[in-house]
This record gives sequence, structure tokens and C-alpha cells, in this order.
Amino acid sequence: MSYRRSYSETIAVHYSGSVSYSYPASESGGSGSVSYSGTAYENVNVNIDVDTNPFDRSVANCNSHVNVLTGAVVATEAAQVASIDKNARKVAGTIVKGFFDYIRSDISQQIMELSQRIDSQILHLRELAKQCVAKQKQMETDYNRISGRYLKIFDDLNKELGNRVYELNKPAFVFKDNLDNHSFRASENDLVSTVAVFGQEGGELQAKISASIAKKRASLAINQANIFLWKQKKLQSTINRSMLNENESATRFSPVCFMETSDEKSQISKSVYQPDFLPEMNKNEMVQKFNAQEWTTVSKEQKSNIQRYFNSELNNAYDSGNQHDERIRNMIVKIFDVNSIKSIQQ
Repeated sequence: MSYRRSYSETIAVHYSGSVSYSYPASESGGSGSVSYSGTAYENVNVNIDVDTNPFDRSVANCNSHVNVLTGAVVATEAAQVASIDKNARKVAGTIVKGFFDYIRSDISQQIMELSQRIDSQILHLRELAKQCVAKQKQMETDYNRISGRYLKIFDDLNKELGNRVYELNKPAFVFKDNLDNHSFRASENDLVSTVAVFGQEGGELQAKISASIAKKRASLAINQANIFLWKQKKLQSTINRSMLNENESATRFSPVCFMETSDEKSQISKSVYQPDFLPEMNKNEMVQKFNAQEWTTVSKEQKSNIQRYFNSELNNAYDSGNQHDERIRNMIVKIFDVNSIKSIQQ
């Protein structure tokens, strides 16, 4: 679009010079020059007409080209987006298919490994079952052999007990034999036969009772002997593990019991108990040392060891199964509180 711009400016023009002059000759005539200078001001108006039609035509032409280029870019971009989407779908499909193929292959491989492992475990279990059957047969054989040996021992004990019972009641048995050897008319009396039958049955019953008591005592003695031998072996093993084949000076430690009680009048009494094999210690000094120590809660592992040792000792002390021991055992368990136990950290 054409337009006009107008500019107005006042211009100052400086001028200077000289003018020669002459006049006719006379008494005072002759020639000369006159100098002049000054500034003249003039208002100047300038109108500028700008023709923009060629530029506008070029801009319109450029705009049309740009629009064409924009359309081409948009079309190219759309084609590129479609191509990217198509390729992305192909890549995604390939990746998903590859992933599932990999997972399928991995699962198949794991199934194969687990199947082989299960087969090997089944074979191992079958071998163990065969070994268990063999062990069972061996145990049955050992049981029959051991039971036969003990039955023979008990038969010998029965015979020995019968002989001892016969020796203890020998006059009665001799009297009975004499009565059997002397047959006379009075022996056929009902009273005599009743006494003889009662004496025989009473003797047999007493012998059976004595034999049963002897069997029970023998069984208890055998069990006690087994327990004693087992404990002795365990003690010997513990001593062998604890002993050192060295001869040197060392410090021996022994447990000491420190007890603090409070009576009904809230009076606190403190006592120290020591084993008999230790020399007599100053109990007041021991109490002062105990009071000066810092008591802390035992660790979780120590609590577990104390609880396990306590349960073992309690089961060994009260294993008879009667109601009285069971009540005592329950009361001890109720009183015992492992969380209240504290120790001195050295």
C-alpha cells in the first residue's frame, strides 16, 4: 500500500562577501569596496511519495509460496506421523511377540527343569522309601531279638522269684506235700479240701503279685540305669569338651546367688548365697558390689537360651504326670517371667 511522508525544516543560509565600487573623479572621488555578511532563513517543505505496490505483490507471491510449502510440510508431517505410527505398531508388535515368546520359552524351560527335578526327587523318595522299609525290617528284627532276650531275662527272674517264694513259704509247701502224701479218711472232708485249695490259690496269687512287683522294680531299675548311664556319658562328653590338656594358672568362676526381698512392712533385706566349696566371702562387701553394678535387660538370644534351659529343667523335675506335680509345674511357669531378668554387663 503506497503512502506519503511530509517533512518540514527551516534552513539557515550564511552569506558574506564584499562589493567594489567607484565614483567619478573629483576632489574626493575615487574607488573602494564594501564588505557584507549575514544569515538568511528559508522554510523548506519536502513531500515523499512511497510506492509499495511492487513489494506488496512480492509479499503476496511469497505468501502463496509459503502456503504451498506449509501444505507440503503438513502433508509430509502427516505422512511421517502415519509412517511412525505404522512402524511403531510393527516394532511394538514385534517386541510384544518377542517378549511373550521369551516368557513362553522361559516358562517351558522352567517346567522342564521342574519336571526333571520332580522326577529325580520321586526317584530319591522311592530310594528313601526302600531304605525306610529296610530299616523297619531291621528294627523289627532287632526288636524281636532284644524282646526275646529280655523275655528270657524275665523268665529267669520269674523262676528265681518262684524259687525264693518257695524258700520263704517252704513250711507251707512242705506241709501241703505231707498232706498230699498221707491219705486218710479225714482228708476227704470238705473243710480239708477247702483249706488245701485256698492255700494253693493264695500261694499262687502271692507268687504272681510278688513276681509282678519284682518285674516292675526291675523295669524301673533298668530305666534308671539307662538314664544314669546316658547322663554319665553326656557329663563325660561335656567334661571332655570343656577340659584343656594344659597345665597353667587360671581363674575359676562359680555362681553366686544375690537375693533382695521385701516383707509386709516394706523392709528390704539383702542376702548372698554361695556354694559350699568356696571359701567364706564378705557378704556385706558382695552386696555393696552388687548394688554398685548397672543391671541391664538381657538380649533376645540370652532370653531364648534361658527359656530353653528353664523348660528342660522343669520337664526333667516334673515328668511324673500326676495332678500335684502338674499344679506345681503350672504355678512355676506362671511365676516365671523371662522378660524381668536383668544381668550385669562386664
